[in-house]
Formats: sequence, structure tokens, C-alpha cells
Amino acid sequence: MEYQFESIGPALTVIVLVFLVAFAVVILGLIVALASLPGHIAKSRQHPQADAINICGWLGLPTGVLWVVALVWAYYRDSSATVSTSSGASKFDGIGQQLTDLESAVASLESSLKGTTR
Repeated sequence: MEYQFESIGPALTVIVLVFLVAFAVVILGLIVALASLPGHIAKSRQHPQADAINICGWLGLPTGVLWVVALVWAYYRDSSATVSTSSGASKFDGIGQQLTDLESAVASLESSLKGTTR
């Protein structure tokens, strides 16, 4: 039994093989891009735990759940967890004055107690 395009059969086999290899390379590139996406987002947003997010993204891609957690974690940044030097100094400016006030209050209480125990 012969068919009309029998002569191009070997050529079609090669063309299909090339398309399958190209498709496999594209799928592999997509997997690598998706696995590294949370790490790249975290690094671009200067997240303090960017390395952990990157590892979670790579390990989480086969399961799917950890990858989603890594993606959300890359966008979430707790401002109270990171204290920069400029904002940290303003938080502690009044502590020295409060400490001095407390020391003077304790000293006045001690002196008033010494006066009553005599």
C-alpha cells in the first residue's frame, strides 16, 4: 500500500524530531524561569531573606505549594523586621531623656524614703 507523500516520510520524521527537541528546550527554559522568579523578585526588591526565597522557589516548583509561598514571600516585606540606621536612630532619640527622667525620679523616691525611715 503506497500513499502519495511516501517520499517525504523520512524528512517529516526529522522535522518532527527537531520540533520535539525545540519544544523540550522551551519547556525546560520555562521551568527554569518560573523556578527562579521568586528569587529574582526578592533580589530586585532588596528583600532581607532573598536567598531563602530563592531556595524556596527552586524546591517548591515540583510541589507547587512552596513556590506560591515563595512568590508571596518575595512581595511581602515586614517593615518592623528590618531597622535601617536612619529610621533606627529616630526611634531611640527620646530614650536617653526618658532614662535620665527615670533616674531622677528614683533618686527623689529614695531620698524621700530615707527621710521617712529616720
